[in-house]
Amino acid sequence: MLKEQLQDEILQCLQPDLNDCQLERLRNTLYIKMYNYDIVEIKAELVEYDDSDMRIINLFLNTKLVEGRSKRTVERYKLVLRMLSEYFAKGVRNIDTNDLRYYLAKYKADRGVCNNTLDGMRRVISSFFAWLSDEGYIVKNPTRRLNQIKVEKTIKKPLSDEERERLKCICSRERDLALLEFLYSTGVRVGELVGLDRKDIRFQNRDCIVFGKGGKEREVYLNASSCLHLKNYLECRNDNNEALFVSEKEPYTRLTISGVEDILRRLGRKAGVEKVHPHRYRRTAATNALNRGMPLQEVSKMLGHAKTETTMIYCTINEESLRFNHNKYLSA
Repeated sequence: MLKEQLQDEILQCLQPDLNDCQLERLRNTLYIKMYNYDIVEIKAELVEYDDSDMRIINLFLNTKLVEGRSKRTVERYKLVLRMLSEYFAKGVRNIDTNDLRYYLAKYKADRGVCNNTLDGMRRVISSFFAWLSDEGYIVKNPTRRLNQIKVEKTIKKPLSDEERERLKCICSRERDLALLEFLYSTGVRVGELVGLDRKDIRFQNRDCIVFGKGGKEREVYLNASSCLHLKNYLECRNDNNEALFVSEKEPYTRLTISGVEDILRRLGRKAGVEKVHPHRYRRTAATNALNRGMPLQEVSKMLGHAKTETTMIYCTINEESLRFNHNKYLSA
């Protein structure tokens, strides 16, 4: 119906300028060319705005990406908020403080997660509802009365010098040895490690540039051992992949985060060392640097931390170092 109406309106508009023969040709042309098409009128009225939970959540996630949060962090936010949204049928904008308290308590009871994990969820949820309040989606922020969950402070021990030596001795591949030494020397995050290419390493200066959280770049350094084993590893490679660390077998793909974690777990089992993972090497580098005299601010810069308080979470102060410095500074 709309198609015929449109055709008639076109013909009426052009009628003063065309003779009967031309109008007939135009009519036939319109019929033929428009035969396989439907005409839909575009409405000028305002349509109902879609404020569905996932739409709002995605807007929040996009905001976090713009602010510089990593894709991995945003994916974690998405998982936490999607589970919350699916749990309550009434929509996220109608959730109150008691709902959130119940949800977190039930989640802990059902899944048996530790308080550290639970408080991480609380922080994500609090960030989301603060954003909802700031953007005008809700009048009252229900997380304002949602207290921080008490987390037991457990000392996460770094690798001892003996454990690091056992791990190095067990390596049968030059790649694995280079990997361990690089992690220890630089203290990089595993996500930063897997993003490095061969060209990023400046052997002459024994350093490289890594891109950390929020796209911030920083310079990290290679000690003599790391530099030697990395050179040996790169020289024995016969692939053309630009990645700094690749798989041992064809097609020699860039190592992923999970790939690096698997390598370290395997080496840990063979060496009889428990809880071997990339983050423990990062913690070990920070702890040893601090205990051996590197100023806290410089350790923090090496790790890419914005605050020294974050660095202190990583470090375990050695009792012998504490005793030595006590005698040094408070002996009289």
